[in-house]
Amino acid sequence: MMSGKKGIVFLLAALMALVTASAVVSDGSDASPGMATGSAGEFKDGKDGTITFLVNNDTGGEIEATFKVYVDIAYGDITESTAANVTMTQTLADGQNTVKISFSMGDGDHTVTVTASSDDATFDAGANHFTLNISVAKSIWSNVTTYLALIAIVLIVIIAAFYYIRTKPKAAPSTTFTELEEKKKADKPEEPARKSVGTERRRYNSKANDSAAKTEESKPAPVQVEEKKKAASFTELEEEKKTSKPSDSSKKIKYVSSRRK
Repeated sequence: MMSGKKGIVFLLAALMALVTASAVVSDGSDASPGMATGSAGEFKDGKDGTITFLVNNDTGGEIEATFKVYVDIAYGDITESTAANVTMTQTLADGQNTVKISFSMGDGDHTVTVTASSDDATFDAGANHFTLNISVAKSIWSNVTTYLALIAIVLIVIIAAFYYIRTKPKAAPSTTFTELEEKKKADKPEEPARKSVGTERRRYNSKANDSAAKTEESKPAPVQVEEKKKAASFTELEEEKKTSKPSDSSKKIKYVSSRRK
């Protein structure tokens, strides 16, 4: 009888072990990761923006998941031939994970769909994608190449116009040479009347004569005194000669007188 009780206990223990093993197997097979709807950061034309979302991995271990981003393509329109704008692979630890995807879009309103898949586990059908409506602001630097090309064209036009103006021959004046000369004389300020050369010469000669006269007046005249002396001495000599020489009348008288005798 005791052996019968031992057999029953052994049977119950075996059944419990089977139930526990089946429960563990079922938990592992039924566990599936899933992601929640994310939020978009600021997107600008020509600049990357970021989408952030949470992924819950309840498989009990790490899995490798692939996330794809489709712009302006609804989830129902996604097929194998549909190209994703961005694809990113990330390892998810057991539990909750934060995932960030950065990419850029052109300006305007866009519908962005994010999908998730994994070869290690199957994402829950209701938590393997989400959709966001994102508005992208236009940036002034979105078309830098276009702006640079426009600036280069403007510079080329300015340089060409400047060169053309510099090298263009001047048009012949519509006015005659005589009219141009008269206009120059009319525009030219009046100059003070210049003194004639003859007047200047006369003034110069008069000044020279005056200075010479003043010089002569200031000098002594020794020559005139000498000439006066010479003239006086000559007169005296002549007078002396006359007084010393006997007159002819006296000679004649004496001759006559001698004859009468």
